[in-house]
Amino acid sequence: MKKAVFLTLSLPAFALLSAAQALAQASVEHDYLSLISEYVYKIENIYDGNWAFTYTVEDKLEMETRTVRRDTSLPFLESETLLAINGMSPSAERLQSHAERRQRALRRRQNNQNRPVEDEEEGNEQERFIEMIIPESIRVIKQENELLYLGFQAIEEEREKIYENLQGTLILDLEAEYIKELQVSVKEPFSPFLLSKIQEGYFSIRFNLFDGVPMQSEISFELQGHAFYIRDLSEDREVEWTDFERI
Repeated sequence: MKKAVFLTLSLPAFALLSAAQALAQASVEHDYLSLISEYVYKIENIYDGNWAFTYTVEDKLEMETRTVRRDTSLPFLESETLLAINGMSPSAERLQSHAERRQRALRRRQNNQNRPVEDEEEGNEQERFIEMIIPESIRVIKQENELLYLGFQAIEEEREKIYENLQGTLILDLEAEYIKELQVSVKEPFSPFLLSKIQEGYFSIRFNLFDGVPMQSEISFELQGHAFYIRDLSEDREVEWTDFERI
């Protein structure tokens, strides 16, 4: 009898406790997502046409470093200037190759002007990133002084098979109030499409404050995989952006 009474009284209490815990968890998820959203919208998009800058690409597989100046206030074919290859002035051959690559890019741009834009390509990239985050997946990994490490997973329509194999980490600077780094890594080998295999992958984009505004400063990208068993998809690159100038 006492046991029955105890169960009768305790079950509602456990139910209320579980509900309270669920609400608390939902509140935490909402707070972290709100914080992430706030910081994401602070980021300045350096490719929005309002900035000139220099970027350096270090291709570790090709053992080559290229430095380019980008200024979209100039005509398209002149908007990217090849400044150096491995720290030295580029040869006439490399300058010609760069010019031909810009010509091809211009043709693609002209062709794409007549191509219907898919819904998934429309809209603000910041908004799209936030919508991709699965709120209940957000979790605290650790906190080191002002740096908060949050793990998360993302999803996007028609790319579910890819995103379910990726794990994201955001490093937030709570003192300066901006995203310091976004990391994405492959959890385990997977096949994103027929006859392809991704063995390992890692992506990191880092941000620094420029006149108090968060702007991308560096990217690391590593990939090991193949397509159709013969095409090597391997990449190992570092990109750095410097010398920002508003135009």
